[in-house]
This record gives sequence, C-alpha cells and structure tokens, in this order.
Amino acid sequence: MCRFLLYKSNSPILLADLLTRPAHSMIMQSFNCKLRLDMPEAMNGDGFGIGWFDEPRSPGCIFTSTLPAWSNLNLQRLAEKIKSALVFAHVRATTGNTATSESNCHPWQFGNLMWMHNGNIGGFERIKRRLQNSLREDIYLAIQGTTDSEHAFALFLNMLDSPQSRKEFSYQELRQAMLDTIKQLNEWLDEAGIEERSLLNFAVTDGQSVVCTRYVTSRDLDAASLFYSSGSEFKSEADSRQYRMVKANKREDVVVVASEPLTYERSDWLAIPTNTLLAITPKLNVLLYPIKDQYWNPDRR
Repeated sequence: MCRFLLYKSNSPILLADLLTRPAHSMIMQSFNCKLRLDMPEAMNGDGFGIGWFDEPRSPGCIFTSTLPAWSNLNLQRLAEKIKSALVFAHVRATTGNTATSESNCHPWQFGNLMWMHNGNIGGFERIKRRLQNSLREDIYLAIQGTTDSEHAFALFLNMLDSPQSRKEFSYQELRQAMLDTIKQLNEWLDEAGIEERSLLNFAVTDGQSVVCTRYVTSRDLDAASLFYSSGSEFKSEADSRQYRMVKANKREDVVVVASEPLTYERSDWLAIPTNTLLAITPKLNVLLYPIKDQYWNPDRR
C-alpha cells in the first residue's frame, strides 16, 4: 500500500506546493498517512518517485529514490525550484515482498506515458508468468523491476497500438485501455482461483490527458481511498501551510487527485466512488465513469 497524487492545470505549480508545504502534503503522508486500509498511520518509507512534464507532447522527467521521502534533501531542494502543470508523485510501501530498489519505485515511463499504482494485485505470483507471456517483445523487455504495479503498466501498454512512438493519445483511448487492463487481470485472477482482494488504484497520463481508477475486486470490501479537488487555483493563504482550492469561477483550471486530501478543508475534496474511473481531458474537464463489471455495486460509494 502506498500514497499518490497527481496534479493537472493550465499553469505550472511549484512542486513544493504539493509535496512539502500543505498541512497533509505528500511528505507528511509518507510518515503520517491516515487512510491506509491495511495499517492506518503506517509508514510509506520504501522509496518515492516524482514525475513531471515540461512541454506538451514530449516525454516527462522522473526522479526516484529508495530513501524515505521525509529524509531526502534532494527532493526538498528540487521541490523548491521545479514547476510543472502536470505532476505525478508517489510514496511507496512495499507489497508482495518486493525489493526496495529504484527500479521498483513509481512512477514508470514508456514513451510519453507515465504510470503509478496504489494497491496490490492479489495472488500476483500465480498470474505473473501468464501476464508476461501475453506481452509484445518490446514491452516485455522494458520491464526493469519486479512489482505487480510495473507489470500492470506493461499490460496496459500492450492494450495500445504503438505506445512508444506516439506522442499523445485521446483520453478515450487511455480510458478503454485501462478498462481492458482491469478486465484482463480479473479474467486471469478468476481462472487461477485467486480470492485475495486486489486494490487497483491506477493512474496514467500522456502529458495531455489523465486517467485514474479507484477499484477493488469485491462487491463488499473497501477500495483504497482516492479523492479529487478542482477549481481555479490551489494555493496557500498568506504564505502559510493552509492551502485551499480557490473557486473563483465555474471553470476548472486545476485538478488534484490524491490518496488522501492535502488539506483539512473538507469542502474542497470529493471521494471518488468505489469502482469508478476518473478521466481528466486536455481541457481539464473531469469525467467519472462507473466500472460496471462483476464487482460493481450501485449501493456502495
């Protein structure tokens, strides 16, 4: 179990305004998270990763480390200098006895696509070989680590045509590939007789559109937490740690999605319903789609 956030806006934000300064920033969530299903208030200290995009239709940049986010001075230095209008951030807690290594730290990148995951694929070792055998050669060879999360990214890439050479994808393409990925995982898990719960909070972007999910392979059990906030600007009040999502008009110029709200202003944040896909279009429209498969439960939020 981990924590992640993503930020998309019409204008760049200083990374520190997401990672280090808010009252419940990603740094804070690395050692004082509140909503983890397995162990509330547990540590997310098995490394971290930050991904950001400087220019449209060009690959992003990723910085990862196996150090805990709270003790990495380079992260704090970079956060005070780098600005971006599209940011992925992830603090890691290992699952499945995987190694703490940079190759296992989120996010990952393939061409212009960037991916991260909070959760786990239950019984992954029993479907890992089958997943690998399904991949095209170039995608299989791109896998560097051992996590279920990176293998899920590979499966997602396998659902797309020419993912390495293309510079952008429509949000509809990304949405369908995400749904196909979840569907395929469910089929393999069912065929292997795996009853362990899978938590599939995935996020992917091509630098233009964003697609993420809040999903669990159960009609009754809880999914890992995921919230979003949108408005005109995400900023602090008078240089304090009290950040707000300002809603100056009806337009959405900023969207933040996070495992846990970055602030304690409850009115700023909405929980993404369980087993739902959220898409952010290049024009910053936020679209919610229920994932109506065998685990869909209309009476659950």
